[in-house]
Amino acid sequence: MLSREVFAHTEEVQRLVRNAEIATGPKSRLIDSWRRSLASYGLDPSRADDPRILTSHELREIQTPLERFLTLSRPALERLYERVREAGYVLLFTDTHGITVEYFGNDAYKNELRRAGLYLGSCWSESEEGTNGPGTCIEDNQPITIHKTEHFRAPNTTLTCSAAPIFAPQGELIAVADASALYSPDEKKSQALVLQMVMDTAKLIEKAHFIDVARDHLLLRLARAPEYLEFEPDCMLAVDGNGKVIYSTRDALGRLGARSLETDLAKVFDASLEKLVATAAGRDSERFTRVRTADGGLWYLQIRPPELAHGRSRGWSGPAANHLEKFAGRDSGLKRVVQRASRLIHFDLPLVLHGESGCGKERFAHALHLDGPRAGKPFVTLNCAAIPESLIESELFGYREGAFTGAKTKGMQGKVIMADGGTLFLDEIGDMPLSLQSRLLRVLSEREVLPLGADKPLKVDVRVICATHRDLLRMVHAGIFREDLYYRLSGVVIYLPAVRDRDDLPDLLEEVLNEEIRTTGIEASISREAKNVLEAHAWPGNLREMHHVLRYALSLCDDRVIFPEHLPEALGGVAVYTSLDPKTERARLQAVLEENGWRIGLAAKALGVARSTLYRQMDRFHIIPPNRAGMGSSSDKGISRG
Repeated sequence: MLSREVFAHTEEVQRLVRNAEIATGPKSRLIDSWRRSLASYGLDPSRADDPRILTSHELREIQTPLERFLTLSRPALERLYERVREAGYVLLFTDTHGITVEYFGNDAYKNELRRAGLYLGSCWSESEEGTNGPGTCIEDNQPITIHKTEHFRAPNTTLTCSAAPIFAPQGELIAVADASALYSPDEKKSQALVLQMVMDTAKLIEKAHFIDVARDHLLLRLARAPEYLEFEPDCMLAVDGNGKVIYSTRDALGRLGARSLETDLAKVFDASLEKLVATAAGRDSERFTRVRTADGGLWYLQIRPPELAHGRSRGWSGPAANHLEKFAGRDSGLKRVVQRASRLIHFDLPLVLHGESGCGKERFAHALHLDGPRAGKPFVTLNCAAIPESLIESELFGYREGAFTGAKTKGMQGKVIMADGGTLFLDEIGDMPLSLQSRLLRVLSEREVLPLGADKPLKVDVRVICATHRDLLRMVHAGIFREDLYYRLSGVVIYLPAVRDRDDLPDLLEEVLNEEIRTTGIEASISREAKNVLEAHAWPGNLREMHHVLRYALSLCDDRVIFPEHLPEALGGVAVYTSLDPKTERARLQAVLEENGWRIGLAAKALGVARSTLYRQMDRFHIIPPNRAGMGSSSDKGISRG
């Protein structure tokens, strides 16, 4: 650059700064930057040395802690470079100190670009180079084009630089993307399109970084139109399991009417987090739901589960997991329940399982645990109805040594602490004493537990699944269940059908029989007659009753086949021989035998019993076939086997 041009540029910078004590208008940012360069940094516009470039060792020390972020950013930078390189641009990607930590440029002009500072490791902080694209962008956190003579230092006045900031989810600056060229048209407006492309790339990197940082939280994508949710959401929020906003994209809070981070989601939208998740999970064909903000704005919402460090892939949906599939069997209603549950399984929210006693709520909760991200961690159960009220507190929350008379000398952990990292299943939650419900609420909201006798609460990471057959809302109205706990729990309620409402009863009977065979070691099958009785039964005790009935039948059957007489009398009329008085029972047996020509096989089939059972009944009542009178018991050989 000619000395007179350097002198003229220096004079222009000093004149404008001197005459603009309070900068206003389009050039205000430029003049403010020039003033900082002169007054704050003591720089000389005529200084002729090249920009500083770090050694490879110095650069590596800066790049190493940024490696994950740089890896994430490169695809977007490469795509931008493909679009601008033919026009002679290079890309500088700087940290918050103006150090170029990533670079894309044409090696054919390597030496010239290096002298100009458009190179990997170059430093473009405003404190070293004065007004420039990356440096000034770092100072005021806004996109900017510094074009030619707008640069502070005279050697940089042939350059054009368009830079845009990139922010972390917490709101602080983390990087600057810049497109620069050695030469360009004199008109600054020629750079408008380049600046827009850089801004779009910065926004893309910012959103990708947001998703990466928020991977351990629920991610809410919001857009005014559903078509943009997946790839170009207007806003994103990261929310913890308590429904509090942890991170947000830059303008999200303002656009959604929220005041600050840590805001409860229920204050942003017209529904709690639990309600939003439950609504979104219940949609089979759509991956989004409509929500309204507290001020009435309509948005489309998509929720992505967290990717906690439990080693599991955490997609939004997909095939139902094995344990849940097995629980559902072939029942169409349960398949729908499982499909919904599989969408909720990775959302670390409290659940309530509602259903009749014995319908398999604990088994379903265990399947949720085994198929979820906490598999391999503890699954701890507590039946609130089975423990005396005086013991529930210590059982659930534990106690320290000497907390009360009779306490164990070493204290006790309690179910909540035992379940740390895993799942706590509270059966019959409606029977939990009112005095303890507030302490459970603290576990859910604060993720901490205070054992009896302890001074400080302990942090716990536990998922709570509750079960009940009672109407909790009615209990709230009656004042025997806390309203705040009810709404904390009831955002996601899963209803399990009774056994009598299932359409896969034959399959279910076989499955339960096989489980009991494995438990008892007794091999047997169910006769057609017994199946008819079992399938006609209403099963008021649901799965629990079915297990008891089949275990009872296995213990009585002799011929490895379960017949109606092996079933409990409570199933209704199947054990007719023991329910009638002896005279009536003997007469009935003899009548059936006579009707079937004393053929044992036919008579046993008509009675729905095994042959061995019929023989025992005949011996019991001393029934002897006419052709065998005087020849011994009915079980002797010679009786027709028909």
